[in-house]
Amino acid sequence: MKIISVGDIGIDEYVDLGIKKPGGIAFNFAVNVIKNNTDCSLLSVIGKDQEGKQLKNLLHSLNIDISHLQKVNGKTAKQNIALKENGERKFVGYNAGVFNKWHLSKKDINFILKHNVVFVSLSDGLEDIVHAIANLQGNITKIIDFSQDYKFADFESEDNLIAKHCINFDIIFIGGNEKLIKRVKTLGAKFSEKLFILTLGNQGSLAFQNDRSYFQKAKKIKKIIDTTGCGDAFQAGFVTAYLNNKDIQQALNSGAKQAESVITHIGSTELNL
Repeated sequence: MKIISVGDIGIDEYVDLGIKKPGGIAFNFAVNVIKNNTDCSLLSVIGKDQEGKQLKNLLHSLNIDISHLQKVNGKTAKQNIALKENGERKFVGYNAGVFNKWHLSKKDINFILKHNVVFVSLSDGLEDIVHAIANLQGNITKIIDFSQDYKFADFESEDNLIAKHCINFDIIFIGGNEKLIKRVKTLGAKFSEKLFILTLGNQGSLAFQNDRSYFQKAKKIKKIIDTTGCGDAFQAGFVTAYLNNKDIQQALNSGAKQAESVITHIGSTELNL
């Protein structure tokens, strides 16, 4: 099985700590996929700046296919993060940088179609990328991540982004809260062949498919250091487990375990620039 993660890579800057770490949903997902002995490619773009150089050097040390990583003039994306005392992260400013002018070429599309699975997240500045993935034609499993951190997130409205886009994807992750349970359950009933996963932070996670629902408790953590990247790790753990055995309950547990491994250190991964 070959997975490709399409989307953002950049710098996570912890403004109160003076620490810079590698980050971005697509990067975090890919790093966690290879931890599960699964082949993964990363399709993204970095700037021709110092941060872009640092990220590329780091990626060369990992077992991730970056043959189609693009390096262009401009600033590498940066996410400013503030940590609360309880370890919860708060995004306090994002510069999409080179992602504002990034589009998938025909060569990129052909490369994506050489994989069994494609993962993409609806993030600021990546709307065109999500649209391109949604319209892919071929025998490929398409996975999307909807996060409430997205600046146009409208998940509690009836005619929301999830309802509009889920028809084009096979597995749909939603990061949210208990207010969304009823709405996601309704979508699961309407599109019963799709697999919907709603992550609820320390309240656990839910999955819906074929008129069945599944629940997984969050793992108990003695001390939460940083929740950054927790959801990305969960998704990678879930996807690699589910695609291997199609056992939803086991996949939820695998996702929770992988999320647990992220939450005990600063940064979305243990990697440094």
